[in-house]
Parts: sequence; C-alpha cells; structure tokens
Amino acid sequence: MKPWWFWRVVRRVAIGLLSLAVLYMATVAVYRWRGPTQVQRDALASMQERARPQNGVNAFPLLWYMQYDVPDGELDGRMAAEVADVKERLAHDSEAFSHEPAADKLKEAGGDTSVLCESISAGCLAKVSADPRSIQDALATFPTMRAREAAFEQANFYWNEFPADYRIMLAGHHGVAQRIWLSAFALQFVEGDRADALAGVCRNIGTWRRVRQGTNSSIGSMVAIGQADGGMHLFAEMLAALPEDEEVPPECTQALRPIEVADTDRCVEMSNLFALAANTSRDMKAMRDREPWWTRAFDWLFFDEEQTNAWRAEQFAIYCGDSATKRMLADIPLSERATPMITRRVECIASLTGCILDDIAAPIYARYDSRTLDFLAHLRLASTLLAMRESGSDESIAVRFENESDSQRSRRRNSGFDREKGVLFVDNLDSKRGTRFELPVPRRSR
Repeated sequence: MKPWWFWRVVRRVAIGLLSLAVLYMATVAVYRWRGPTQVQRDALASMQERARPQNGVNAFPLLWYMQYDVPDGELDGRMAAEVADVKERLAHDSEAFSHEPAADKLKEAGGDTSVLCESISAGCLAKVSADPRSIQDALATFPTMRAREAAFEQANFYWNEFPADYRIMLAGHHGVAQRIWLSAFALQFVEGDRADALAGVCRNIGTWRRVRQGTNSSIGSMVAIGQADGGMHLFAEMLAALPEDEEVPPECTQALRPIEVADTDRCVEMSNLFALAANTSRDMKAMRDREPWWTRAFDWLFFDEEQTNAWRAEQFAIYCGDSATKRMLADIPLSERATPMITRRVECIASLTGCILDDIAAPIYARYDSRTLDFLAHLRLASTLLAMRESGSDESIAVRFENESDSQRSRRRNSGFDREKGVLFVDNLDSKRGTRFELPVPRRSR
C-alpha cells in the first residue's frame, strides 16, 4: 500500500499538468482568435505573386532547351505546352516527380568538355592561350550551343513559368553553354580579334546581369550570379592582356554600369519561394484532412496554416521594399537579429510546428541575400578595374582604389589592391564561394 504522501504528490502533479494543458489550450485559443498581426498581414500582401514582365524576351525557354534539339522558333510554343502538361499532371497526381525537357538531346550534348574553360572560375585566357588548337577542335563539336549565344544576348529577363509546387523537380539546365561561350571568346581574343572578343564577354556579363534582375527564380538568380562571375574573371584577364593603345569597347562600360535598384530587387524571387512554401503547407493540410480524427486533432493543436504563412511572410518581407533596397545599395548584410525569430515569441504556441519550421529555414534565405550582395561587390570591383585601366605604378593603383567613391567601393567589407598577387580583391560574405573575389590588374600598371 502506497503511503499518504505519495498520493498527495500524484494529485499535485496531475493538477499541475492539467493546469499547464488548460493554459496551453487557452493561449492557443487567444492567438488563433487574434490571427496574424497587421504587420504580418501587410507582409502577406507584399508576398502576393507578381506579374510576369509583358515586354521583352524570356531567357528561360532558351536555357531550358539549350542542350535539346528544339528549333529556336519553337522554343516558346514548346515551353507553353510543357507548362500546361505539368499543370494537368499536378491537378491529378499527388506524387512527386522529376520533369525534364520533352525533346531529344542534341548529339553534341554528350561531347567532351574537358578542355573547355570553367564557367565560374578564373584562368580561362591562360588555358586557351596554352593550347588554342585543342580549344578550336573542341568548340567545333558544339555548333548549336555555341550559336545560341547570340540569341541569349537578346534575352531581357528569366521567368520560370512552371508552377511553384514541391511535387515537381525540374531537371532542365543550360549545361555547358557558358563554358562553350567563354572558351569561344577567349579563343577569339588569342587569335587576335581582341576588341570583338572583349565586347562579347561584356555582353555576356550584361545579359546574365539583366536576366537576373527581377527574376522569379531564386535558383535562376544564383546561377546567373555564378555565370556572370565567370564572365568578369575573363573580362579582367582580357583587360590585363589588352595592348595599352587599344580602346575598351563600350559594351564593357554598359555591362559594368553603376549598381541599379533593379540589381537589388529580390521581391519577385522571394514571392515565388513564399508561394512554393504556402502551396506545400496547403497540400500537406489537404493530406492531413484525410487522416483519422485523432490525427487531425493533434495536427490542429500544433499547426495553423494561416499563422504559419503569416510568420513566413514576415520573415520574407525584410528582403523586399525600400528598406531592403537601401540596405543592399549600402552593402549592408542582414544580421541574425534582423530576421524575426518566431520561436522566441509566446505566439509561437499558436502553431508550434509551423514556427519551428519557419525558423529552421530562415538562415537559408539570408545566405541567398549574402550571395546577392557579393555579386554587387564583384560588379563594383570589375567596374573599378575598368576605370583604373590608365593607372601607373603599384602606388598609384593602391591610392586610387583607396580613394574610390562609395558607389564603387564598399567601406563595409575588406577590399583593396594586393601588390604581391597583382590583383584587386574584395572579401565575400558567403565564404562557401571563396573567401574573396580577385581580378588581375594589367601588368603594365604595376
């Protein structure tokens, strides 16, 4: 037989647990009744899907079919048909699936790329100069993809028409196109057509910069940044090798023009990411609604779709609007305190599972933001290199770089002239892509 004090302890523990349960339920009820705050509702409104640009050429179909045997005049029509087919499948199929271009691959898509330049790193001009004949032979095996560079230069934006849905995994990619294009420009330069080669590289940089502006795809944005970085490396290598009496083509000034508001705008890609997350929550709720009542009751207690979406919108909203534009133009990265951490609020109880999931994902989006800031810093560095072409000694280069305007050189991160390596550099916020970005200074200036 248990002693009397044992039952008293059990009774008090039971009362305590019951009180906590009542308090928890009351807190859930209060915050569910209150719903999202006005700030969160405003953030939800800012995340509404933005319209596709009405004018200009969309780069997505060309890059989607880059390695496929689709005539250039049929790209848009084939793209529209594929998007319609995917939407139809999503309407009748709850299973996740991978989707790739509905066309035969070009024979050249499987060609040997080992001798080609890399698409995002330095050293292209030196590689081509060491063995131009091998590059020439390799390029001859990629006639279609090489020729499509001219069409790419006509693109104005990059808009993914496929639905924002977690069930579809897109497998299309432009593949080795940028490697082909950079190798071709480098070969053209080595063979003596320096002005046109440099102009081509700068048009390439300008196109990747242009199609990234306002894109609705975070993946497309990151791809464009990487490809433009590769173009800037080759631009700097060509500039360093360009004879002093030869002028730099105007395409370079245009491609490396001062940073614009459009370069900082990530609202559309964040809106698409929000739509993807919201659609995922919606579909998961629909699946839970088919579960037994006790499972639905458990889910209702710990997850509220409306509040979870409102928190996510609040987190995403810091990447949009005037404040985000001013921050990015000033090269100010987000601090950890800037992103609302929902798990630190009592209202997290209104959707415990949702607030935890939102906070887990938050650092990923901040990393994308840092990558964009790094890209803007790289553009500034390349623009500064172009402006400093006529500088003389190492001392004059260092002094001039130090005195560059804030629009050309951010004072918020480490940058400068490395005399030992003969490069201008700027530190990256996202060290996963290298601790710093470097561009060689012409040897005659040292």
